[in-house]
Amino acid sequence: MVIVLTIITIAFTFYAPFYLKKRIDEIKPTKNVFDKFVEEDHGYPWSRNQERKDSYKKALEKKVNED
Repeated sequence: MVIVLTIITIAFTFYAPFYLKKRIDEIKPTKNVFDKFVEEDHGYPWSRNQERKDSYKKALEKKVNED
């Protein structure tokens, strides 16, 4: 068991960085769910900031008018 874990550790410590460095052009970063949420967030009716409340109202009106 120790030998297997040692081999895995060595592979990830030494081989993985070289593998990733070779394929740096092929690897495309993606946005995670939280980043998408933050970008698309317009605020809430209970927001303390008036700007966020206004943004929420505009987004709600836009959504209602689309339907």
